[in-house]
Amino acid sequence: MTLDELCTQRVAVWGAGAEGLALTRLLLGRGVVPTLIDDQESAGERMEAALGSRIAVRKPADLDWGSVDVVVRSPGVSRYRPELVAAAQAGAEVTTAMAMWLQDYRAAPVLAITGTKGKSTTATLAASILQHQGLSVALAGNIGTPVTDLYGRSPADAYVVEVSSYQAADVGVSPRVCVLTSLAPDHLDWHGGEEAYYRDKLRLITAGPPGALAVNAGSPQAVARTAGHPGRVLFGPVGRVRVEASGTVTVDGVPMVDGRRLAVPGAHNLANLCGAVAGSMLLLGEPPEAAAVTAAVDGFGGLPSRCRTVGERHGVSFVDDALASNPFATIASVAAFPDRPLTLIVGGADRGTDPGDLLAALALRRPPPRVVVLADASDAASRVLRSAGSDLEVTVAPDLAGAVDQAVGSTPTGGVVLFSPAAPTPPGGGGYRERSRQFVSAAGFGETAEGGGSMSTSRGGEP
Repeated sequence: MTLDELCTQRVAVWGAGAEGLALTRLLLGRGVVPTLIDDQESAGERMEAALGSRIAVRKPADLDWGSVDVVVRSPGVSRYRPELVAAAQAGAEVTTAMAMWLQDYRAAPVLAITGTKGKSTTATLAASILQHQGLSVALAGNIGTPVTDLYGRSPADAYVVEVSSYQAADVGVSPRVCVLTSLAPDHLDWHGGEEAYYRDKLRLITAGPPGALAVNAGSPQAVARTAGHPGRVLFGPVGRVRVEASGTVTVDGVPMVDGRRLAVPGAHNLANLCGAVAGSMLLLGEPPEAAAVTAAVDGFGGLPSRCRTVGERHGVSFVDDALASNPFATIASVAAFPDRPLTLIVGGADRGTDPGDLLAALALRRPPPRVVVLADASDAASRVLRSAGSDLEVTVAPDLAGAVDQAVGSTPTGGVVLFSPAAPTPPGGGGYRERSRQFVSAAGFGETAEGGGSMSTSRGGEP
């Protein structure tokens, strides 16, 4: 469904967060007054403050689904909620602003970035590479700017769009170029299971018609589940864009940049850089200039809450990785600091992911890490770590401030204090940005909070 088609329908917008507000503003500007839906009592006040006009907000249980033709859900509203199932059964089409935008911009030079982790870093680097190639670039989507804000603007030479699994679930057309950064179980509570998560995440690629696709060769699930794609190229440890043994990133054997110039640590971030180069290459139709890649790398200091060193005290580095909302992400961040004493702070809400690989990685690490588990954690890894019989040195802290205090007291000079929770923020915890702020503050580096980020939705979430 395109925006023009949407404007002829009876529309319900579900979610009073950033994306819902942006879409509502766009519709009002076109003379369409949507029905607004949200779970929270305060949604009406937020809408009024943001829009400057009073619009009634309905709770989903109070709506007659036969009174609307289309429900545009915000990303955090699960596609599988019973109310949306009822809406579809009543004949309403369920979609997202991202699905609509991709339909409207299907002929545009769109580079879409998706994956379990690494999306924002890859998207930011790709946008910078293309800008240093001399193109005008719009960076939008899950990274911060709603795609609906792009309507009415002058056309860009390239659109770099980060797409979460929440947003991909209703996509009806694939963009010209996609990059798949990684694939591992995540958001299982939202999607209803591992296979559903993979299906929804990959819908951006499988909706068709097939465009060009760059896939991280270091992600077995990503490689296996895209094997039949006719336009696939690989990047990372092998493929057209790869990291050589020297650390140099090459395209078809031609050096692009010394990977050691990248400010953020870890093999996973070198893979993200390769993905950015590969996506830019596929969009341009030729490899980007080495000077453009180098300039992008030199100008990238890392993104908040993503394995970012926020400071150093007494020879100990403090690393904020608050967005590591599953074990897969934490494993990558732990591996980014080899041979250094490490204290890992973990804990969050249970998302149903298997902690086995994380526990195995911690057990094999040398020197053995110290682990501090947050007391309010309900995720499987935290439950296992708290149990007796672990070979690791594990303590429990009442909160993040207490966890940092324990870490400071036990981490030797030259070590790392890594906050990488391996689970999403517990309900009422304010989201990963708030936990990031708490960690940075407790570490003694001020009240710094994340400046960018993903769509706000009608429920808390970390897409």
